[in-house]
Amino acid sequence: MNFDYILLDLDGTLTNPIEGITKSINYAMKKMGKPLVPDELISRHIGPPLRAGYIQNLGFTEEEAERAVELYRERYMPTGLYENELIEGAAELLERLSGAGKVIAMATSKPEEMAVRLMEHFDLIKYFDFISGAAMDAGGRHEKTDIILHALENLGIDTPEKLSKTVMVGDRFHDIKGAENTGVKSLAVLSGFGSREEFEEYGADFIAENLIQACNIILNA
Repeated sequence: MNFDYILLDLDGTLTNPIEGITKSINYAMKKMGKPLVPDELISRHIGPPLRAGYIQNLGFTEEEAERAVELYRERYMPTGLYENELIEGAAELLERLSGAGKVIAMATSKPEEMAVRLMEHFDLIKYFDFISGAAMDAGGRHEKTDIILHALENLGIDTPEKLSKTVMVGDRFHDIKGAENTGVKSLAVLSGFGSREEFEEYGADFIAENLIQACNIILNA
C-alpha cells in the first residue's frame, strides 16, 4: 500500500499542549467556582471536542460547558496556545513527507484558527496543503468524522482509489473512529496521550511507537 494523502492530528500528535491546556482549563474552573481538575484527568480533555470533554469528563450541563469553553478561550487564545512544544520528530516527519511529494493536511478538533496560528508559530504551516479544524461556535463542525470529511472534500479525495491511499495519523481513539467512519486507514502514535490498549480496542490499522516510526510506515507501507 502506498499512501499519497496524509491527514495529521495536532494535539498529542504533532505538539504537546499539556501546559497551556491545564492552565486554561483550571483558569475556567476557578472563574466558575469549581474544583480544579487534577493533573491525572487533564489528558482526557486532549483529543475530543472541548465542550464534550467538560460534559463527559466533568459532568457539566450544556450551559455550563458553553460558559467553561468561553472562559477557557479567554486565557488560551492569547497565552495558552503558545504554552506548547513540538513532539520529537514532528518537524522531521513533515519535512520527509513533503520531500516525498505527499499531500499533507491537518484534521484536528482544535479550532481551525488556533491550529493555523500554532503552525505559523512553529514555522510548519508551509508543509500543509490544507488545515481542517473545529468551528469556534457550538453549532459548527466539531466531531472528528466531520473534520476529516471537510479535509477530504477540500483535497478532492472523493474516489475509492484515493481513499485507499489516505491515512489518518493521531494519538487518540477519536482519530481511529473518524478514519473508520470516513473510509481511510488509521495510524496511531504512542508518543501522545493514547495507549496501545486503546488503539487495539478501537482497531487502529497501524501503531507506531513515535513519529519517526510513523513516517517510515507511511513511506513504506
